Amino acid sequence: MNLAEFRKLLLVIPSSVIFFLIVPVVSILFGEKLDVLLGLSPMKPGTVGTALAVILLVVGGYYVLESIRILFTEGKGIPLGDIIPEEQTTELITTGIYSQTRNPMLFGYILCLIALGIYMKSWSIALIIPTLFTAIWTIWLKVHEEPALEARFGAPYREYRDKTPFLIPRSHTTKP
Repeated sequence: MNLAEFRKLLLVIPSSVIFFLIVPVVSILFGEKLDVLLGLSPMKPGTVGTALAVILLVVGGYYVLESIRILFTEGKGIPLGDIIPEEQTTELITTGIYSQTRNPMLFGYILCLIALGIYMKSWSIALIIPTLFTAIWTIWLKVHEEPALEARFGAPYREYRDKTPFLIPRSHTTKP
């Protein structure tokens, strides 16, 4: 790993703390209080529900980690690179999981939040918080990220945007 790659890795640490520690902790605290406020009984996931939570966590984790890996290695940038312009991706990525969905990191993260909700036996964590998270990030992506990608990559991005689902992956991938 060279110095530039190490610097990029260091830049990812603050967002990793936010998304892998702070958001889950806040989701648990807020979700449990919301369940009480709404009078929701705890989930009773049983063995099947627990297995579903594990599957969602594994699949979601794959999408999150693979999208980060691809941004580093193929895109030559970092997640949320539009916040740090000098670390934006320099290559438009349209293959692999990015051929299934334009936002594999968000898709995977939503699956992880749902898994957390099932594990915590909380309807609010499993359903309400992922819905709110999706709404907030969709606004960010539509207002900030997509226009920035279109400005950087032009027609190739518009073609990719027009043929690739925004969030829910299609079942086949394009090989790199």
